[in-house]
Amino acid sequence: MIPDTLPGWKEAARRITAPGIRRVLVLGPADSGKSTLCRLLLRTASERDPALLDADPAQKLVGPPACVTLGRLGTDGSLTLSALAFVGALDPLRSWRRLVAGTELLASEARAGLLLANTSGLLRGAGRRLKAAKIAAVRPDLLIALGDHPGLEAVLADHAAIPALRLPRSPLARRKAEGERRALRRDAFRRYFAATPVWPLSPEGIRLEGEPNGSVLPEPRQLVALIDAAGWDLVLGIVLGRDAQGRLLLRAPMPEAPVAGLRWGKLWLDESLAPMSAVTPRPAPSPRR
Repeated sequence: MIPDTLPGWKEAARRITAPGIRRVLVLGPADSGKSTLCRLLLRTASERDPALLDADPAQKLVGPPACVTLGRLGTDGSLTLSALAFVGALDPLRSWRRLVAGTELLASEARAGLLLANTSGLLRGAGRRLKAAKIAAVRPDLLIALGDHPGLEAVLADHAAIPALRLPRSPLARRKAEGERRALRRDAFRRYFAATPVWPLSPEGIRLEGEPNGSVLPEPRQLVALIDAAGWDLVLGIVLGRDAQGRLLLRAPMPEAPVAGLRWGKLWLDESLAPMSAVTPRPAPSPRR
């Protein structure tokens, strides 16, 4: 069964082309078909200059993990990254402040005929409160709830004033094992950092925004965002170390604007570009006898 013939999915595609619908937010538990639905809706609304706001920092439709990302639909139907807001973590609940702020910032700057926001699968407890914060940040004209998870009804009840469309989960959706999720995150970072150069950046005279009580400078293998003078995140980088002049060696795309600062969170990437929560110190060599 192809997506646009699923019960209700064709109706959803029709609803988003109606006058007055400019922002749509998709809700649903993990592995319910949110990504498939978002792709269908983007294709349906291709004449409206749509944009995808991907507010799930772990499982991305567009761009690298640990970010809120904004994607545009290319002429070939593929999604192209157009902007990002660094979050610094994969767990939405560990990066609440940056996640909500980044969602609001990219939503306000999207300049799209139709903005489609995708979210993570957290719906209960703190996840319910996070959904409320994201809905306030996006200010959608329509909510689309995918599946029959009990947490969905609570989220919709919290926002009863916003029109909502309930859809069945995709029968093609399948539960992903954690190992598969890790591989998808690694592959997303590999695509982002493919063919990126290594270049030095002096930390002198630039803004340094790390974690409270954390290190003064980002550590080797730590993921960072390079920011401009206005505080916008330009690109992501991986700290490889420092050179003889004390400059940071970064593997990063060359940004189009001057770098005015760095910000980082609690995420490192290993040599394969798989995420790590911390760098494990190497044991000291045993003394020779």
